[in-house]
Amino acid sequence: MDSRLIALAIPVFFLLIAVEAVVSRVQKVRRYRLHDTLASLGCGIGEQVIVAFTATLAFVGYLFLEKHAALLHIGTGSVVAWVLVFVVVDHQFYWFHRASHRVNFMWAGHAVHHQSEDYNLSTALRQSWIENLLAWPFYLPMAIVGFPFAMFATASTLNTLYQFWVHTRLIGKLGPAEGVLNTPSSHRVHHGVDPKYVDKNYGGMFMVWDRLYGTYTAEEEEPIYGTVKPLRSWSPLWAQIDGWVRLWTMARATSRFGDKVRVWVAPPDWRPADLGGQVIIPEVDRGAYRKYDSEASSAVDRYVVSQFLFVAAGTSAIMWFSRAMSAPLLAVSSGWVLVAVVGWGGLFEGRRWAVPLEVARHAAGLGIAFTLQRLGTPPPIVGAMVVATVVSLLFLATSAAARPVPSAQSRSTL
Repeated sequence: MDSRLIALAIPVFFLLIAVEAVVSRVQKVRRYRLHDTLASLGCGIGEQVIVAFTATLAFVGYLFLEKHAALLHIGTGSVVAWVLVFVVVDHQFYWFHRASHRVNFMWAGHAVHHQSEDYNLSTALRQSWIENLLAWPFYLPMAIVGFPFAMFATASTLNTLYQFWVHTRLIGKLGPAEGVLNTPSSHRVHHGVDPKYVDKNYGGMFMVWDRLYGTYTAEEEEPIYGTVKPLRSWSPLWAQIDGWVRLWTMARATSRFGDKVRVWVAPPDWRPADLGGQVIIPEVDRGAYRKYDSEASSAVDRYVVSQFLFVAAGTSAIMWFSRAMSAPLLAVSSGWVLVAVVGWGGLFEGRRWAVPLEVARHAAGLGIAFTLQRLGTPPPIVGAMVVATVVSLLFLATSAAARPVPSAQSRSTL
């Protein structure tokens, strides 16, 4: 994907999230919760800075096959070729997406996108930090056919951008478009944990693949959102590793060697016989269902919101300038961002390590600012970074972290 195009889209994403939140408030419908929203955005921010490193590893295979194994030489000036590349990209996305739900090691990555128990535009930005690497093999046949990398990258980026708007509850069914295009109604089904909705509607831009391959289901009652096994955490870091921990724990617990291997490639509802066997996804008791929640002091909430704005700006800069940054500076800057999103999850959950981690991050931020000064960065930019860091430290010092109180959970889980 084109990181610069995504960087340009980020302000639009945030504006639309704000509009949806305001409309929800006017309608007196609670579609956003602060902790959930920032946990989702933290996952998205982390994914974008990590892609700065993984994208090169991912697309080198495409470029190699395009150069040495392409069967055709497709020109970028053909309108038919552009239409075809959009269709093929979406077809390949369908199969990658379907595999991400039916192969455990892939689900361990993709589950991040489904963990939010809210469904709003911020959920669209909740992404796995490694899924980019898992997706690329599904697109390599396009290189062998002969689609130029530039065409593929453009189509893939626009396919991703299209999927943002379908993550909303504000828009109902869209008449004839349903079942042809991926719409908010179709995608709400995909995020549901109701048994009849699980593993349905995989398409990115089009629903024709789901109709063709038998995975399309129309929305009836609104789904209950999330994952069958809830995350119950605001930590973007734990969101990324929870699925892997579950698989590792299962592989260690089962006795047969074959099952220890199969755990990683079996569907998520499979269990070894000595761990209970096949799992039946339970119906959700809508009357007793409660979302995960916790409480933190308003001062902590305000502090984390301020840091989110600071970190989001830094992430946009990294995405825009990553090609010009040295590897060490890119690594340190990206690490600073990742520590930030880990820290605010810890603050929301009242973790004792969260405040010391934030202090260390701000100290590192000063070091990055002075390094940029030595590299010739304009003084106003460096000065703004220093001022923002000092203000953040003072804000942190006055923010009394309150230990959160998780809400009762009643959903049956795997």
